Amino acid sequence: MAISVSITEQFIEEAVAGPYIKNAKLTVSGLTVSSNNTVPHGLTDGKGNPVTPITVSIEPTSNNNFWEYQAADSSNIYLGLSGGSGTGCNIYVEY
Repeated sequence: MAISVSITEQFIEEAVAGPYIKNAKLTVSGLTVSSNNTVPHGLTDGKGNPVTPITVSIEPTSNNNFWEYQAADSSNIYLGLSGGSGTGCNIYVEY
């Protein structure tokens, strides 16, 4: 099954130094169990330029163990998955 990602923009904050930080929830399904998965995030700066998430938080929505096996980059989030039988999670990012 192919990995499916749905982005929900959540809110924008202003940091003390002045830059704005966006927050989004990525709803992910179709991950491969007992494997490393490359999840395309599709995040942009509003002008179409890809951006790297500042923080990545994983919320399991199925019975499994999830972890980030490599730091996210401007294209993908890298998730490891093992244990149970579920293949979905929510990923919360700041960018």
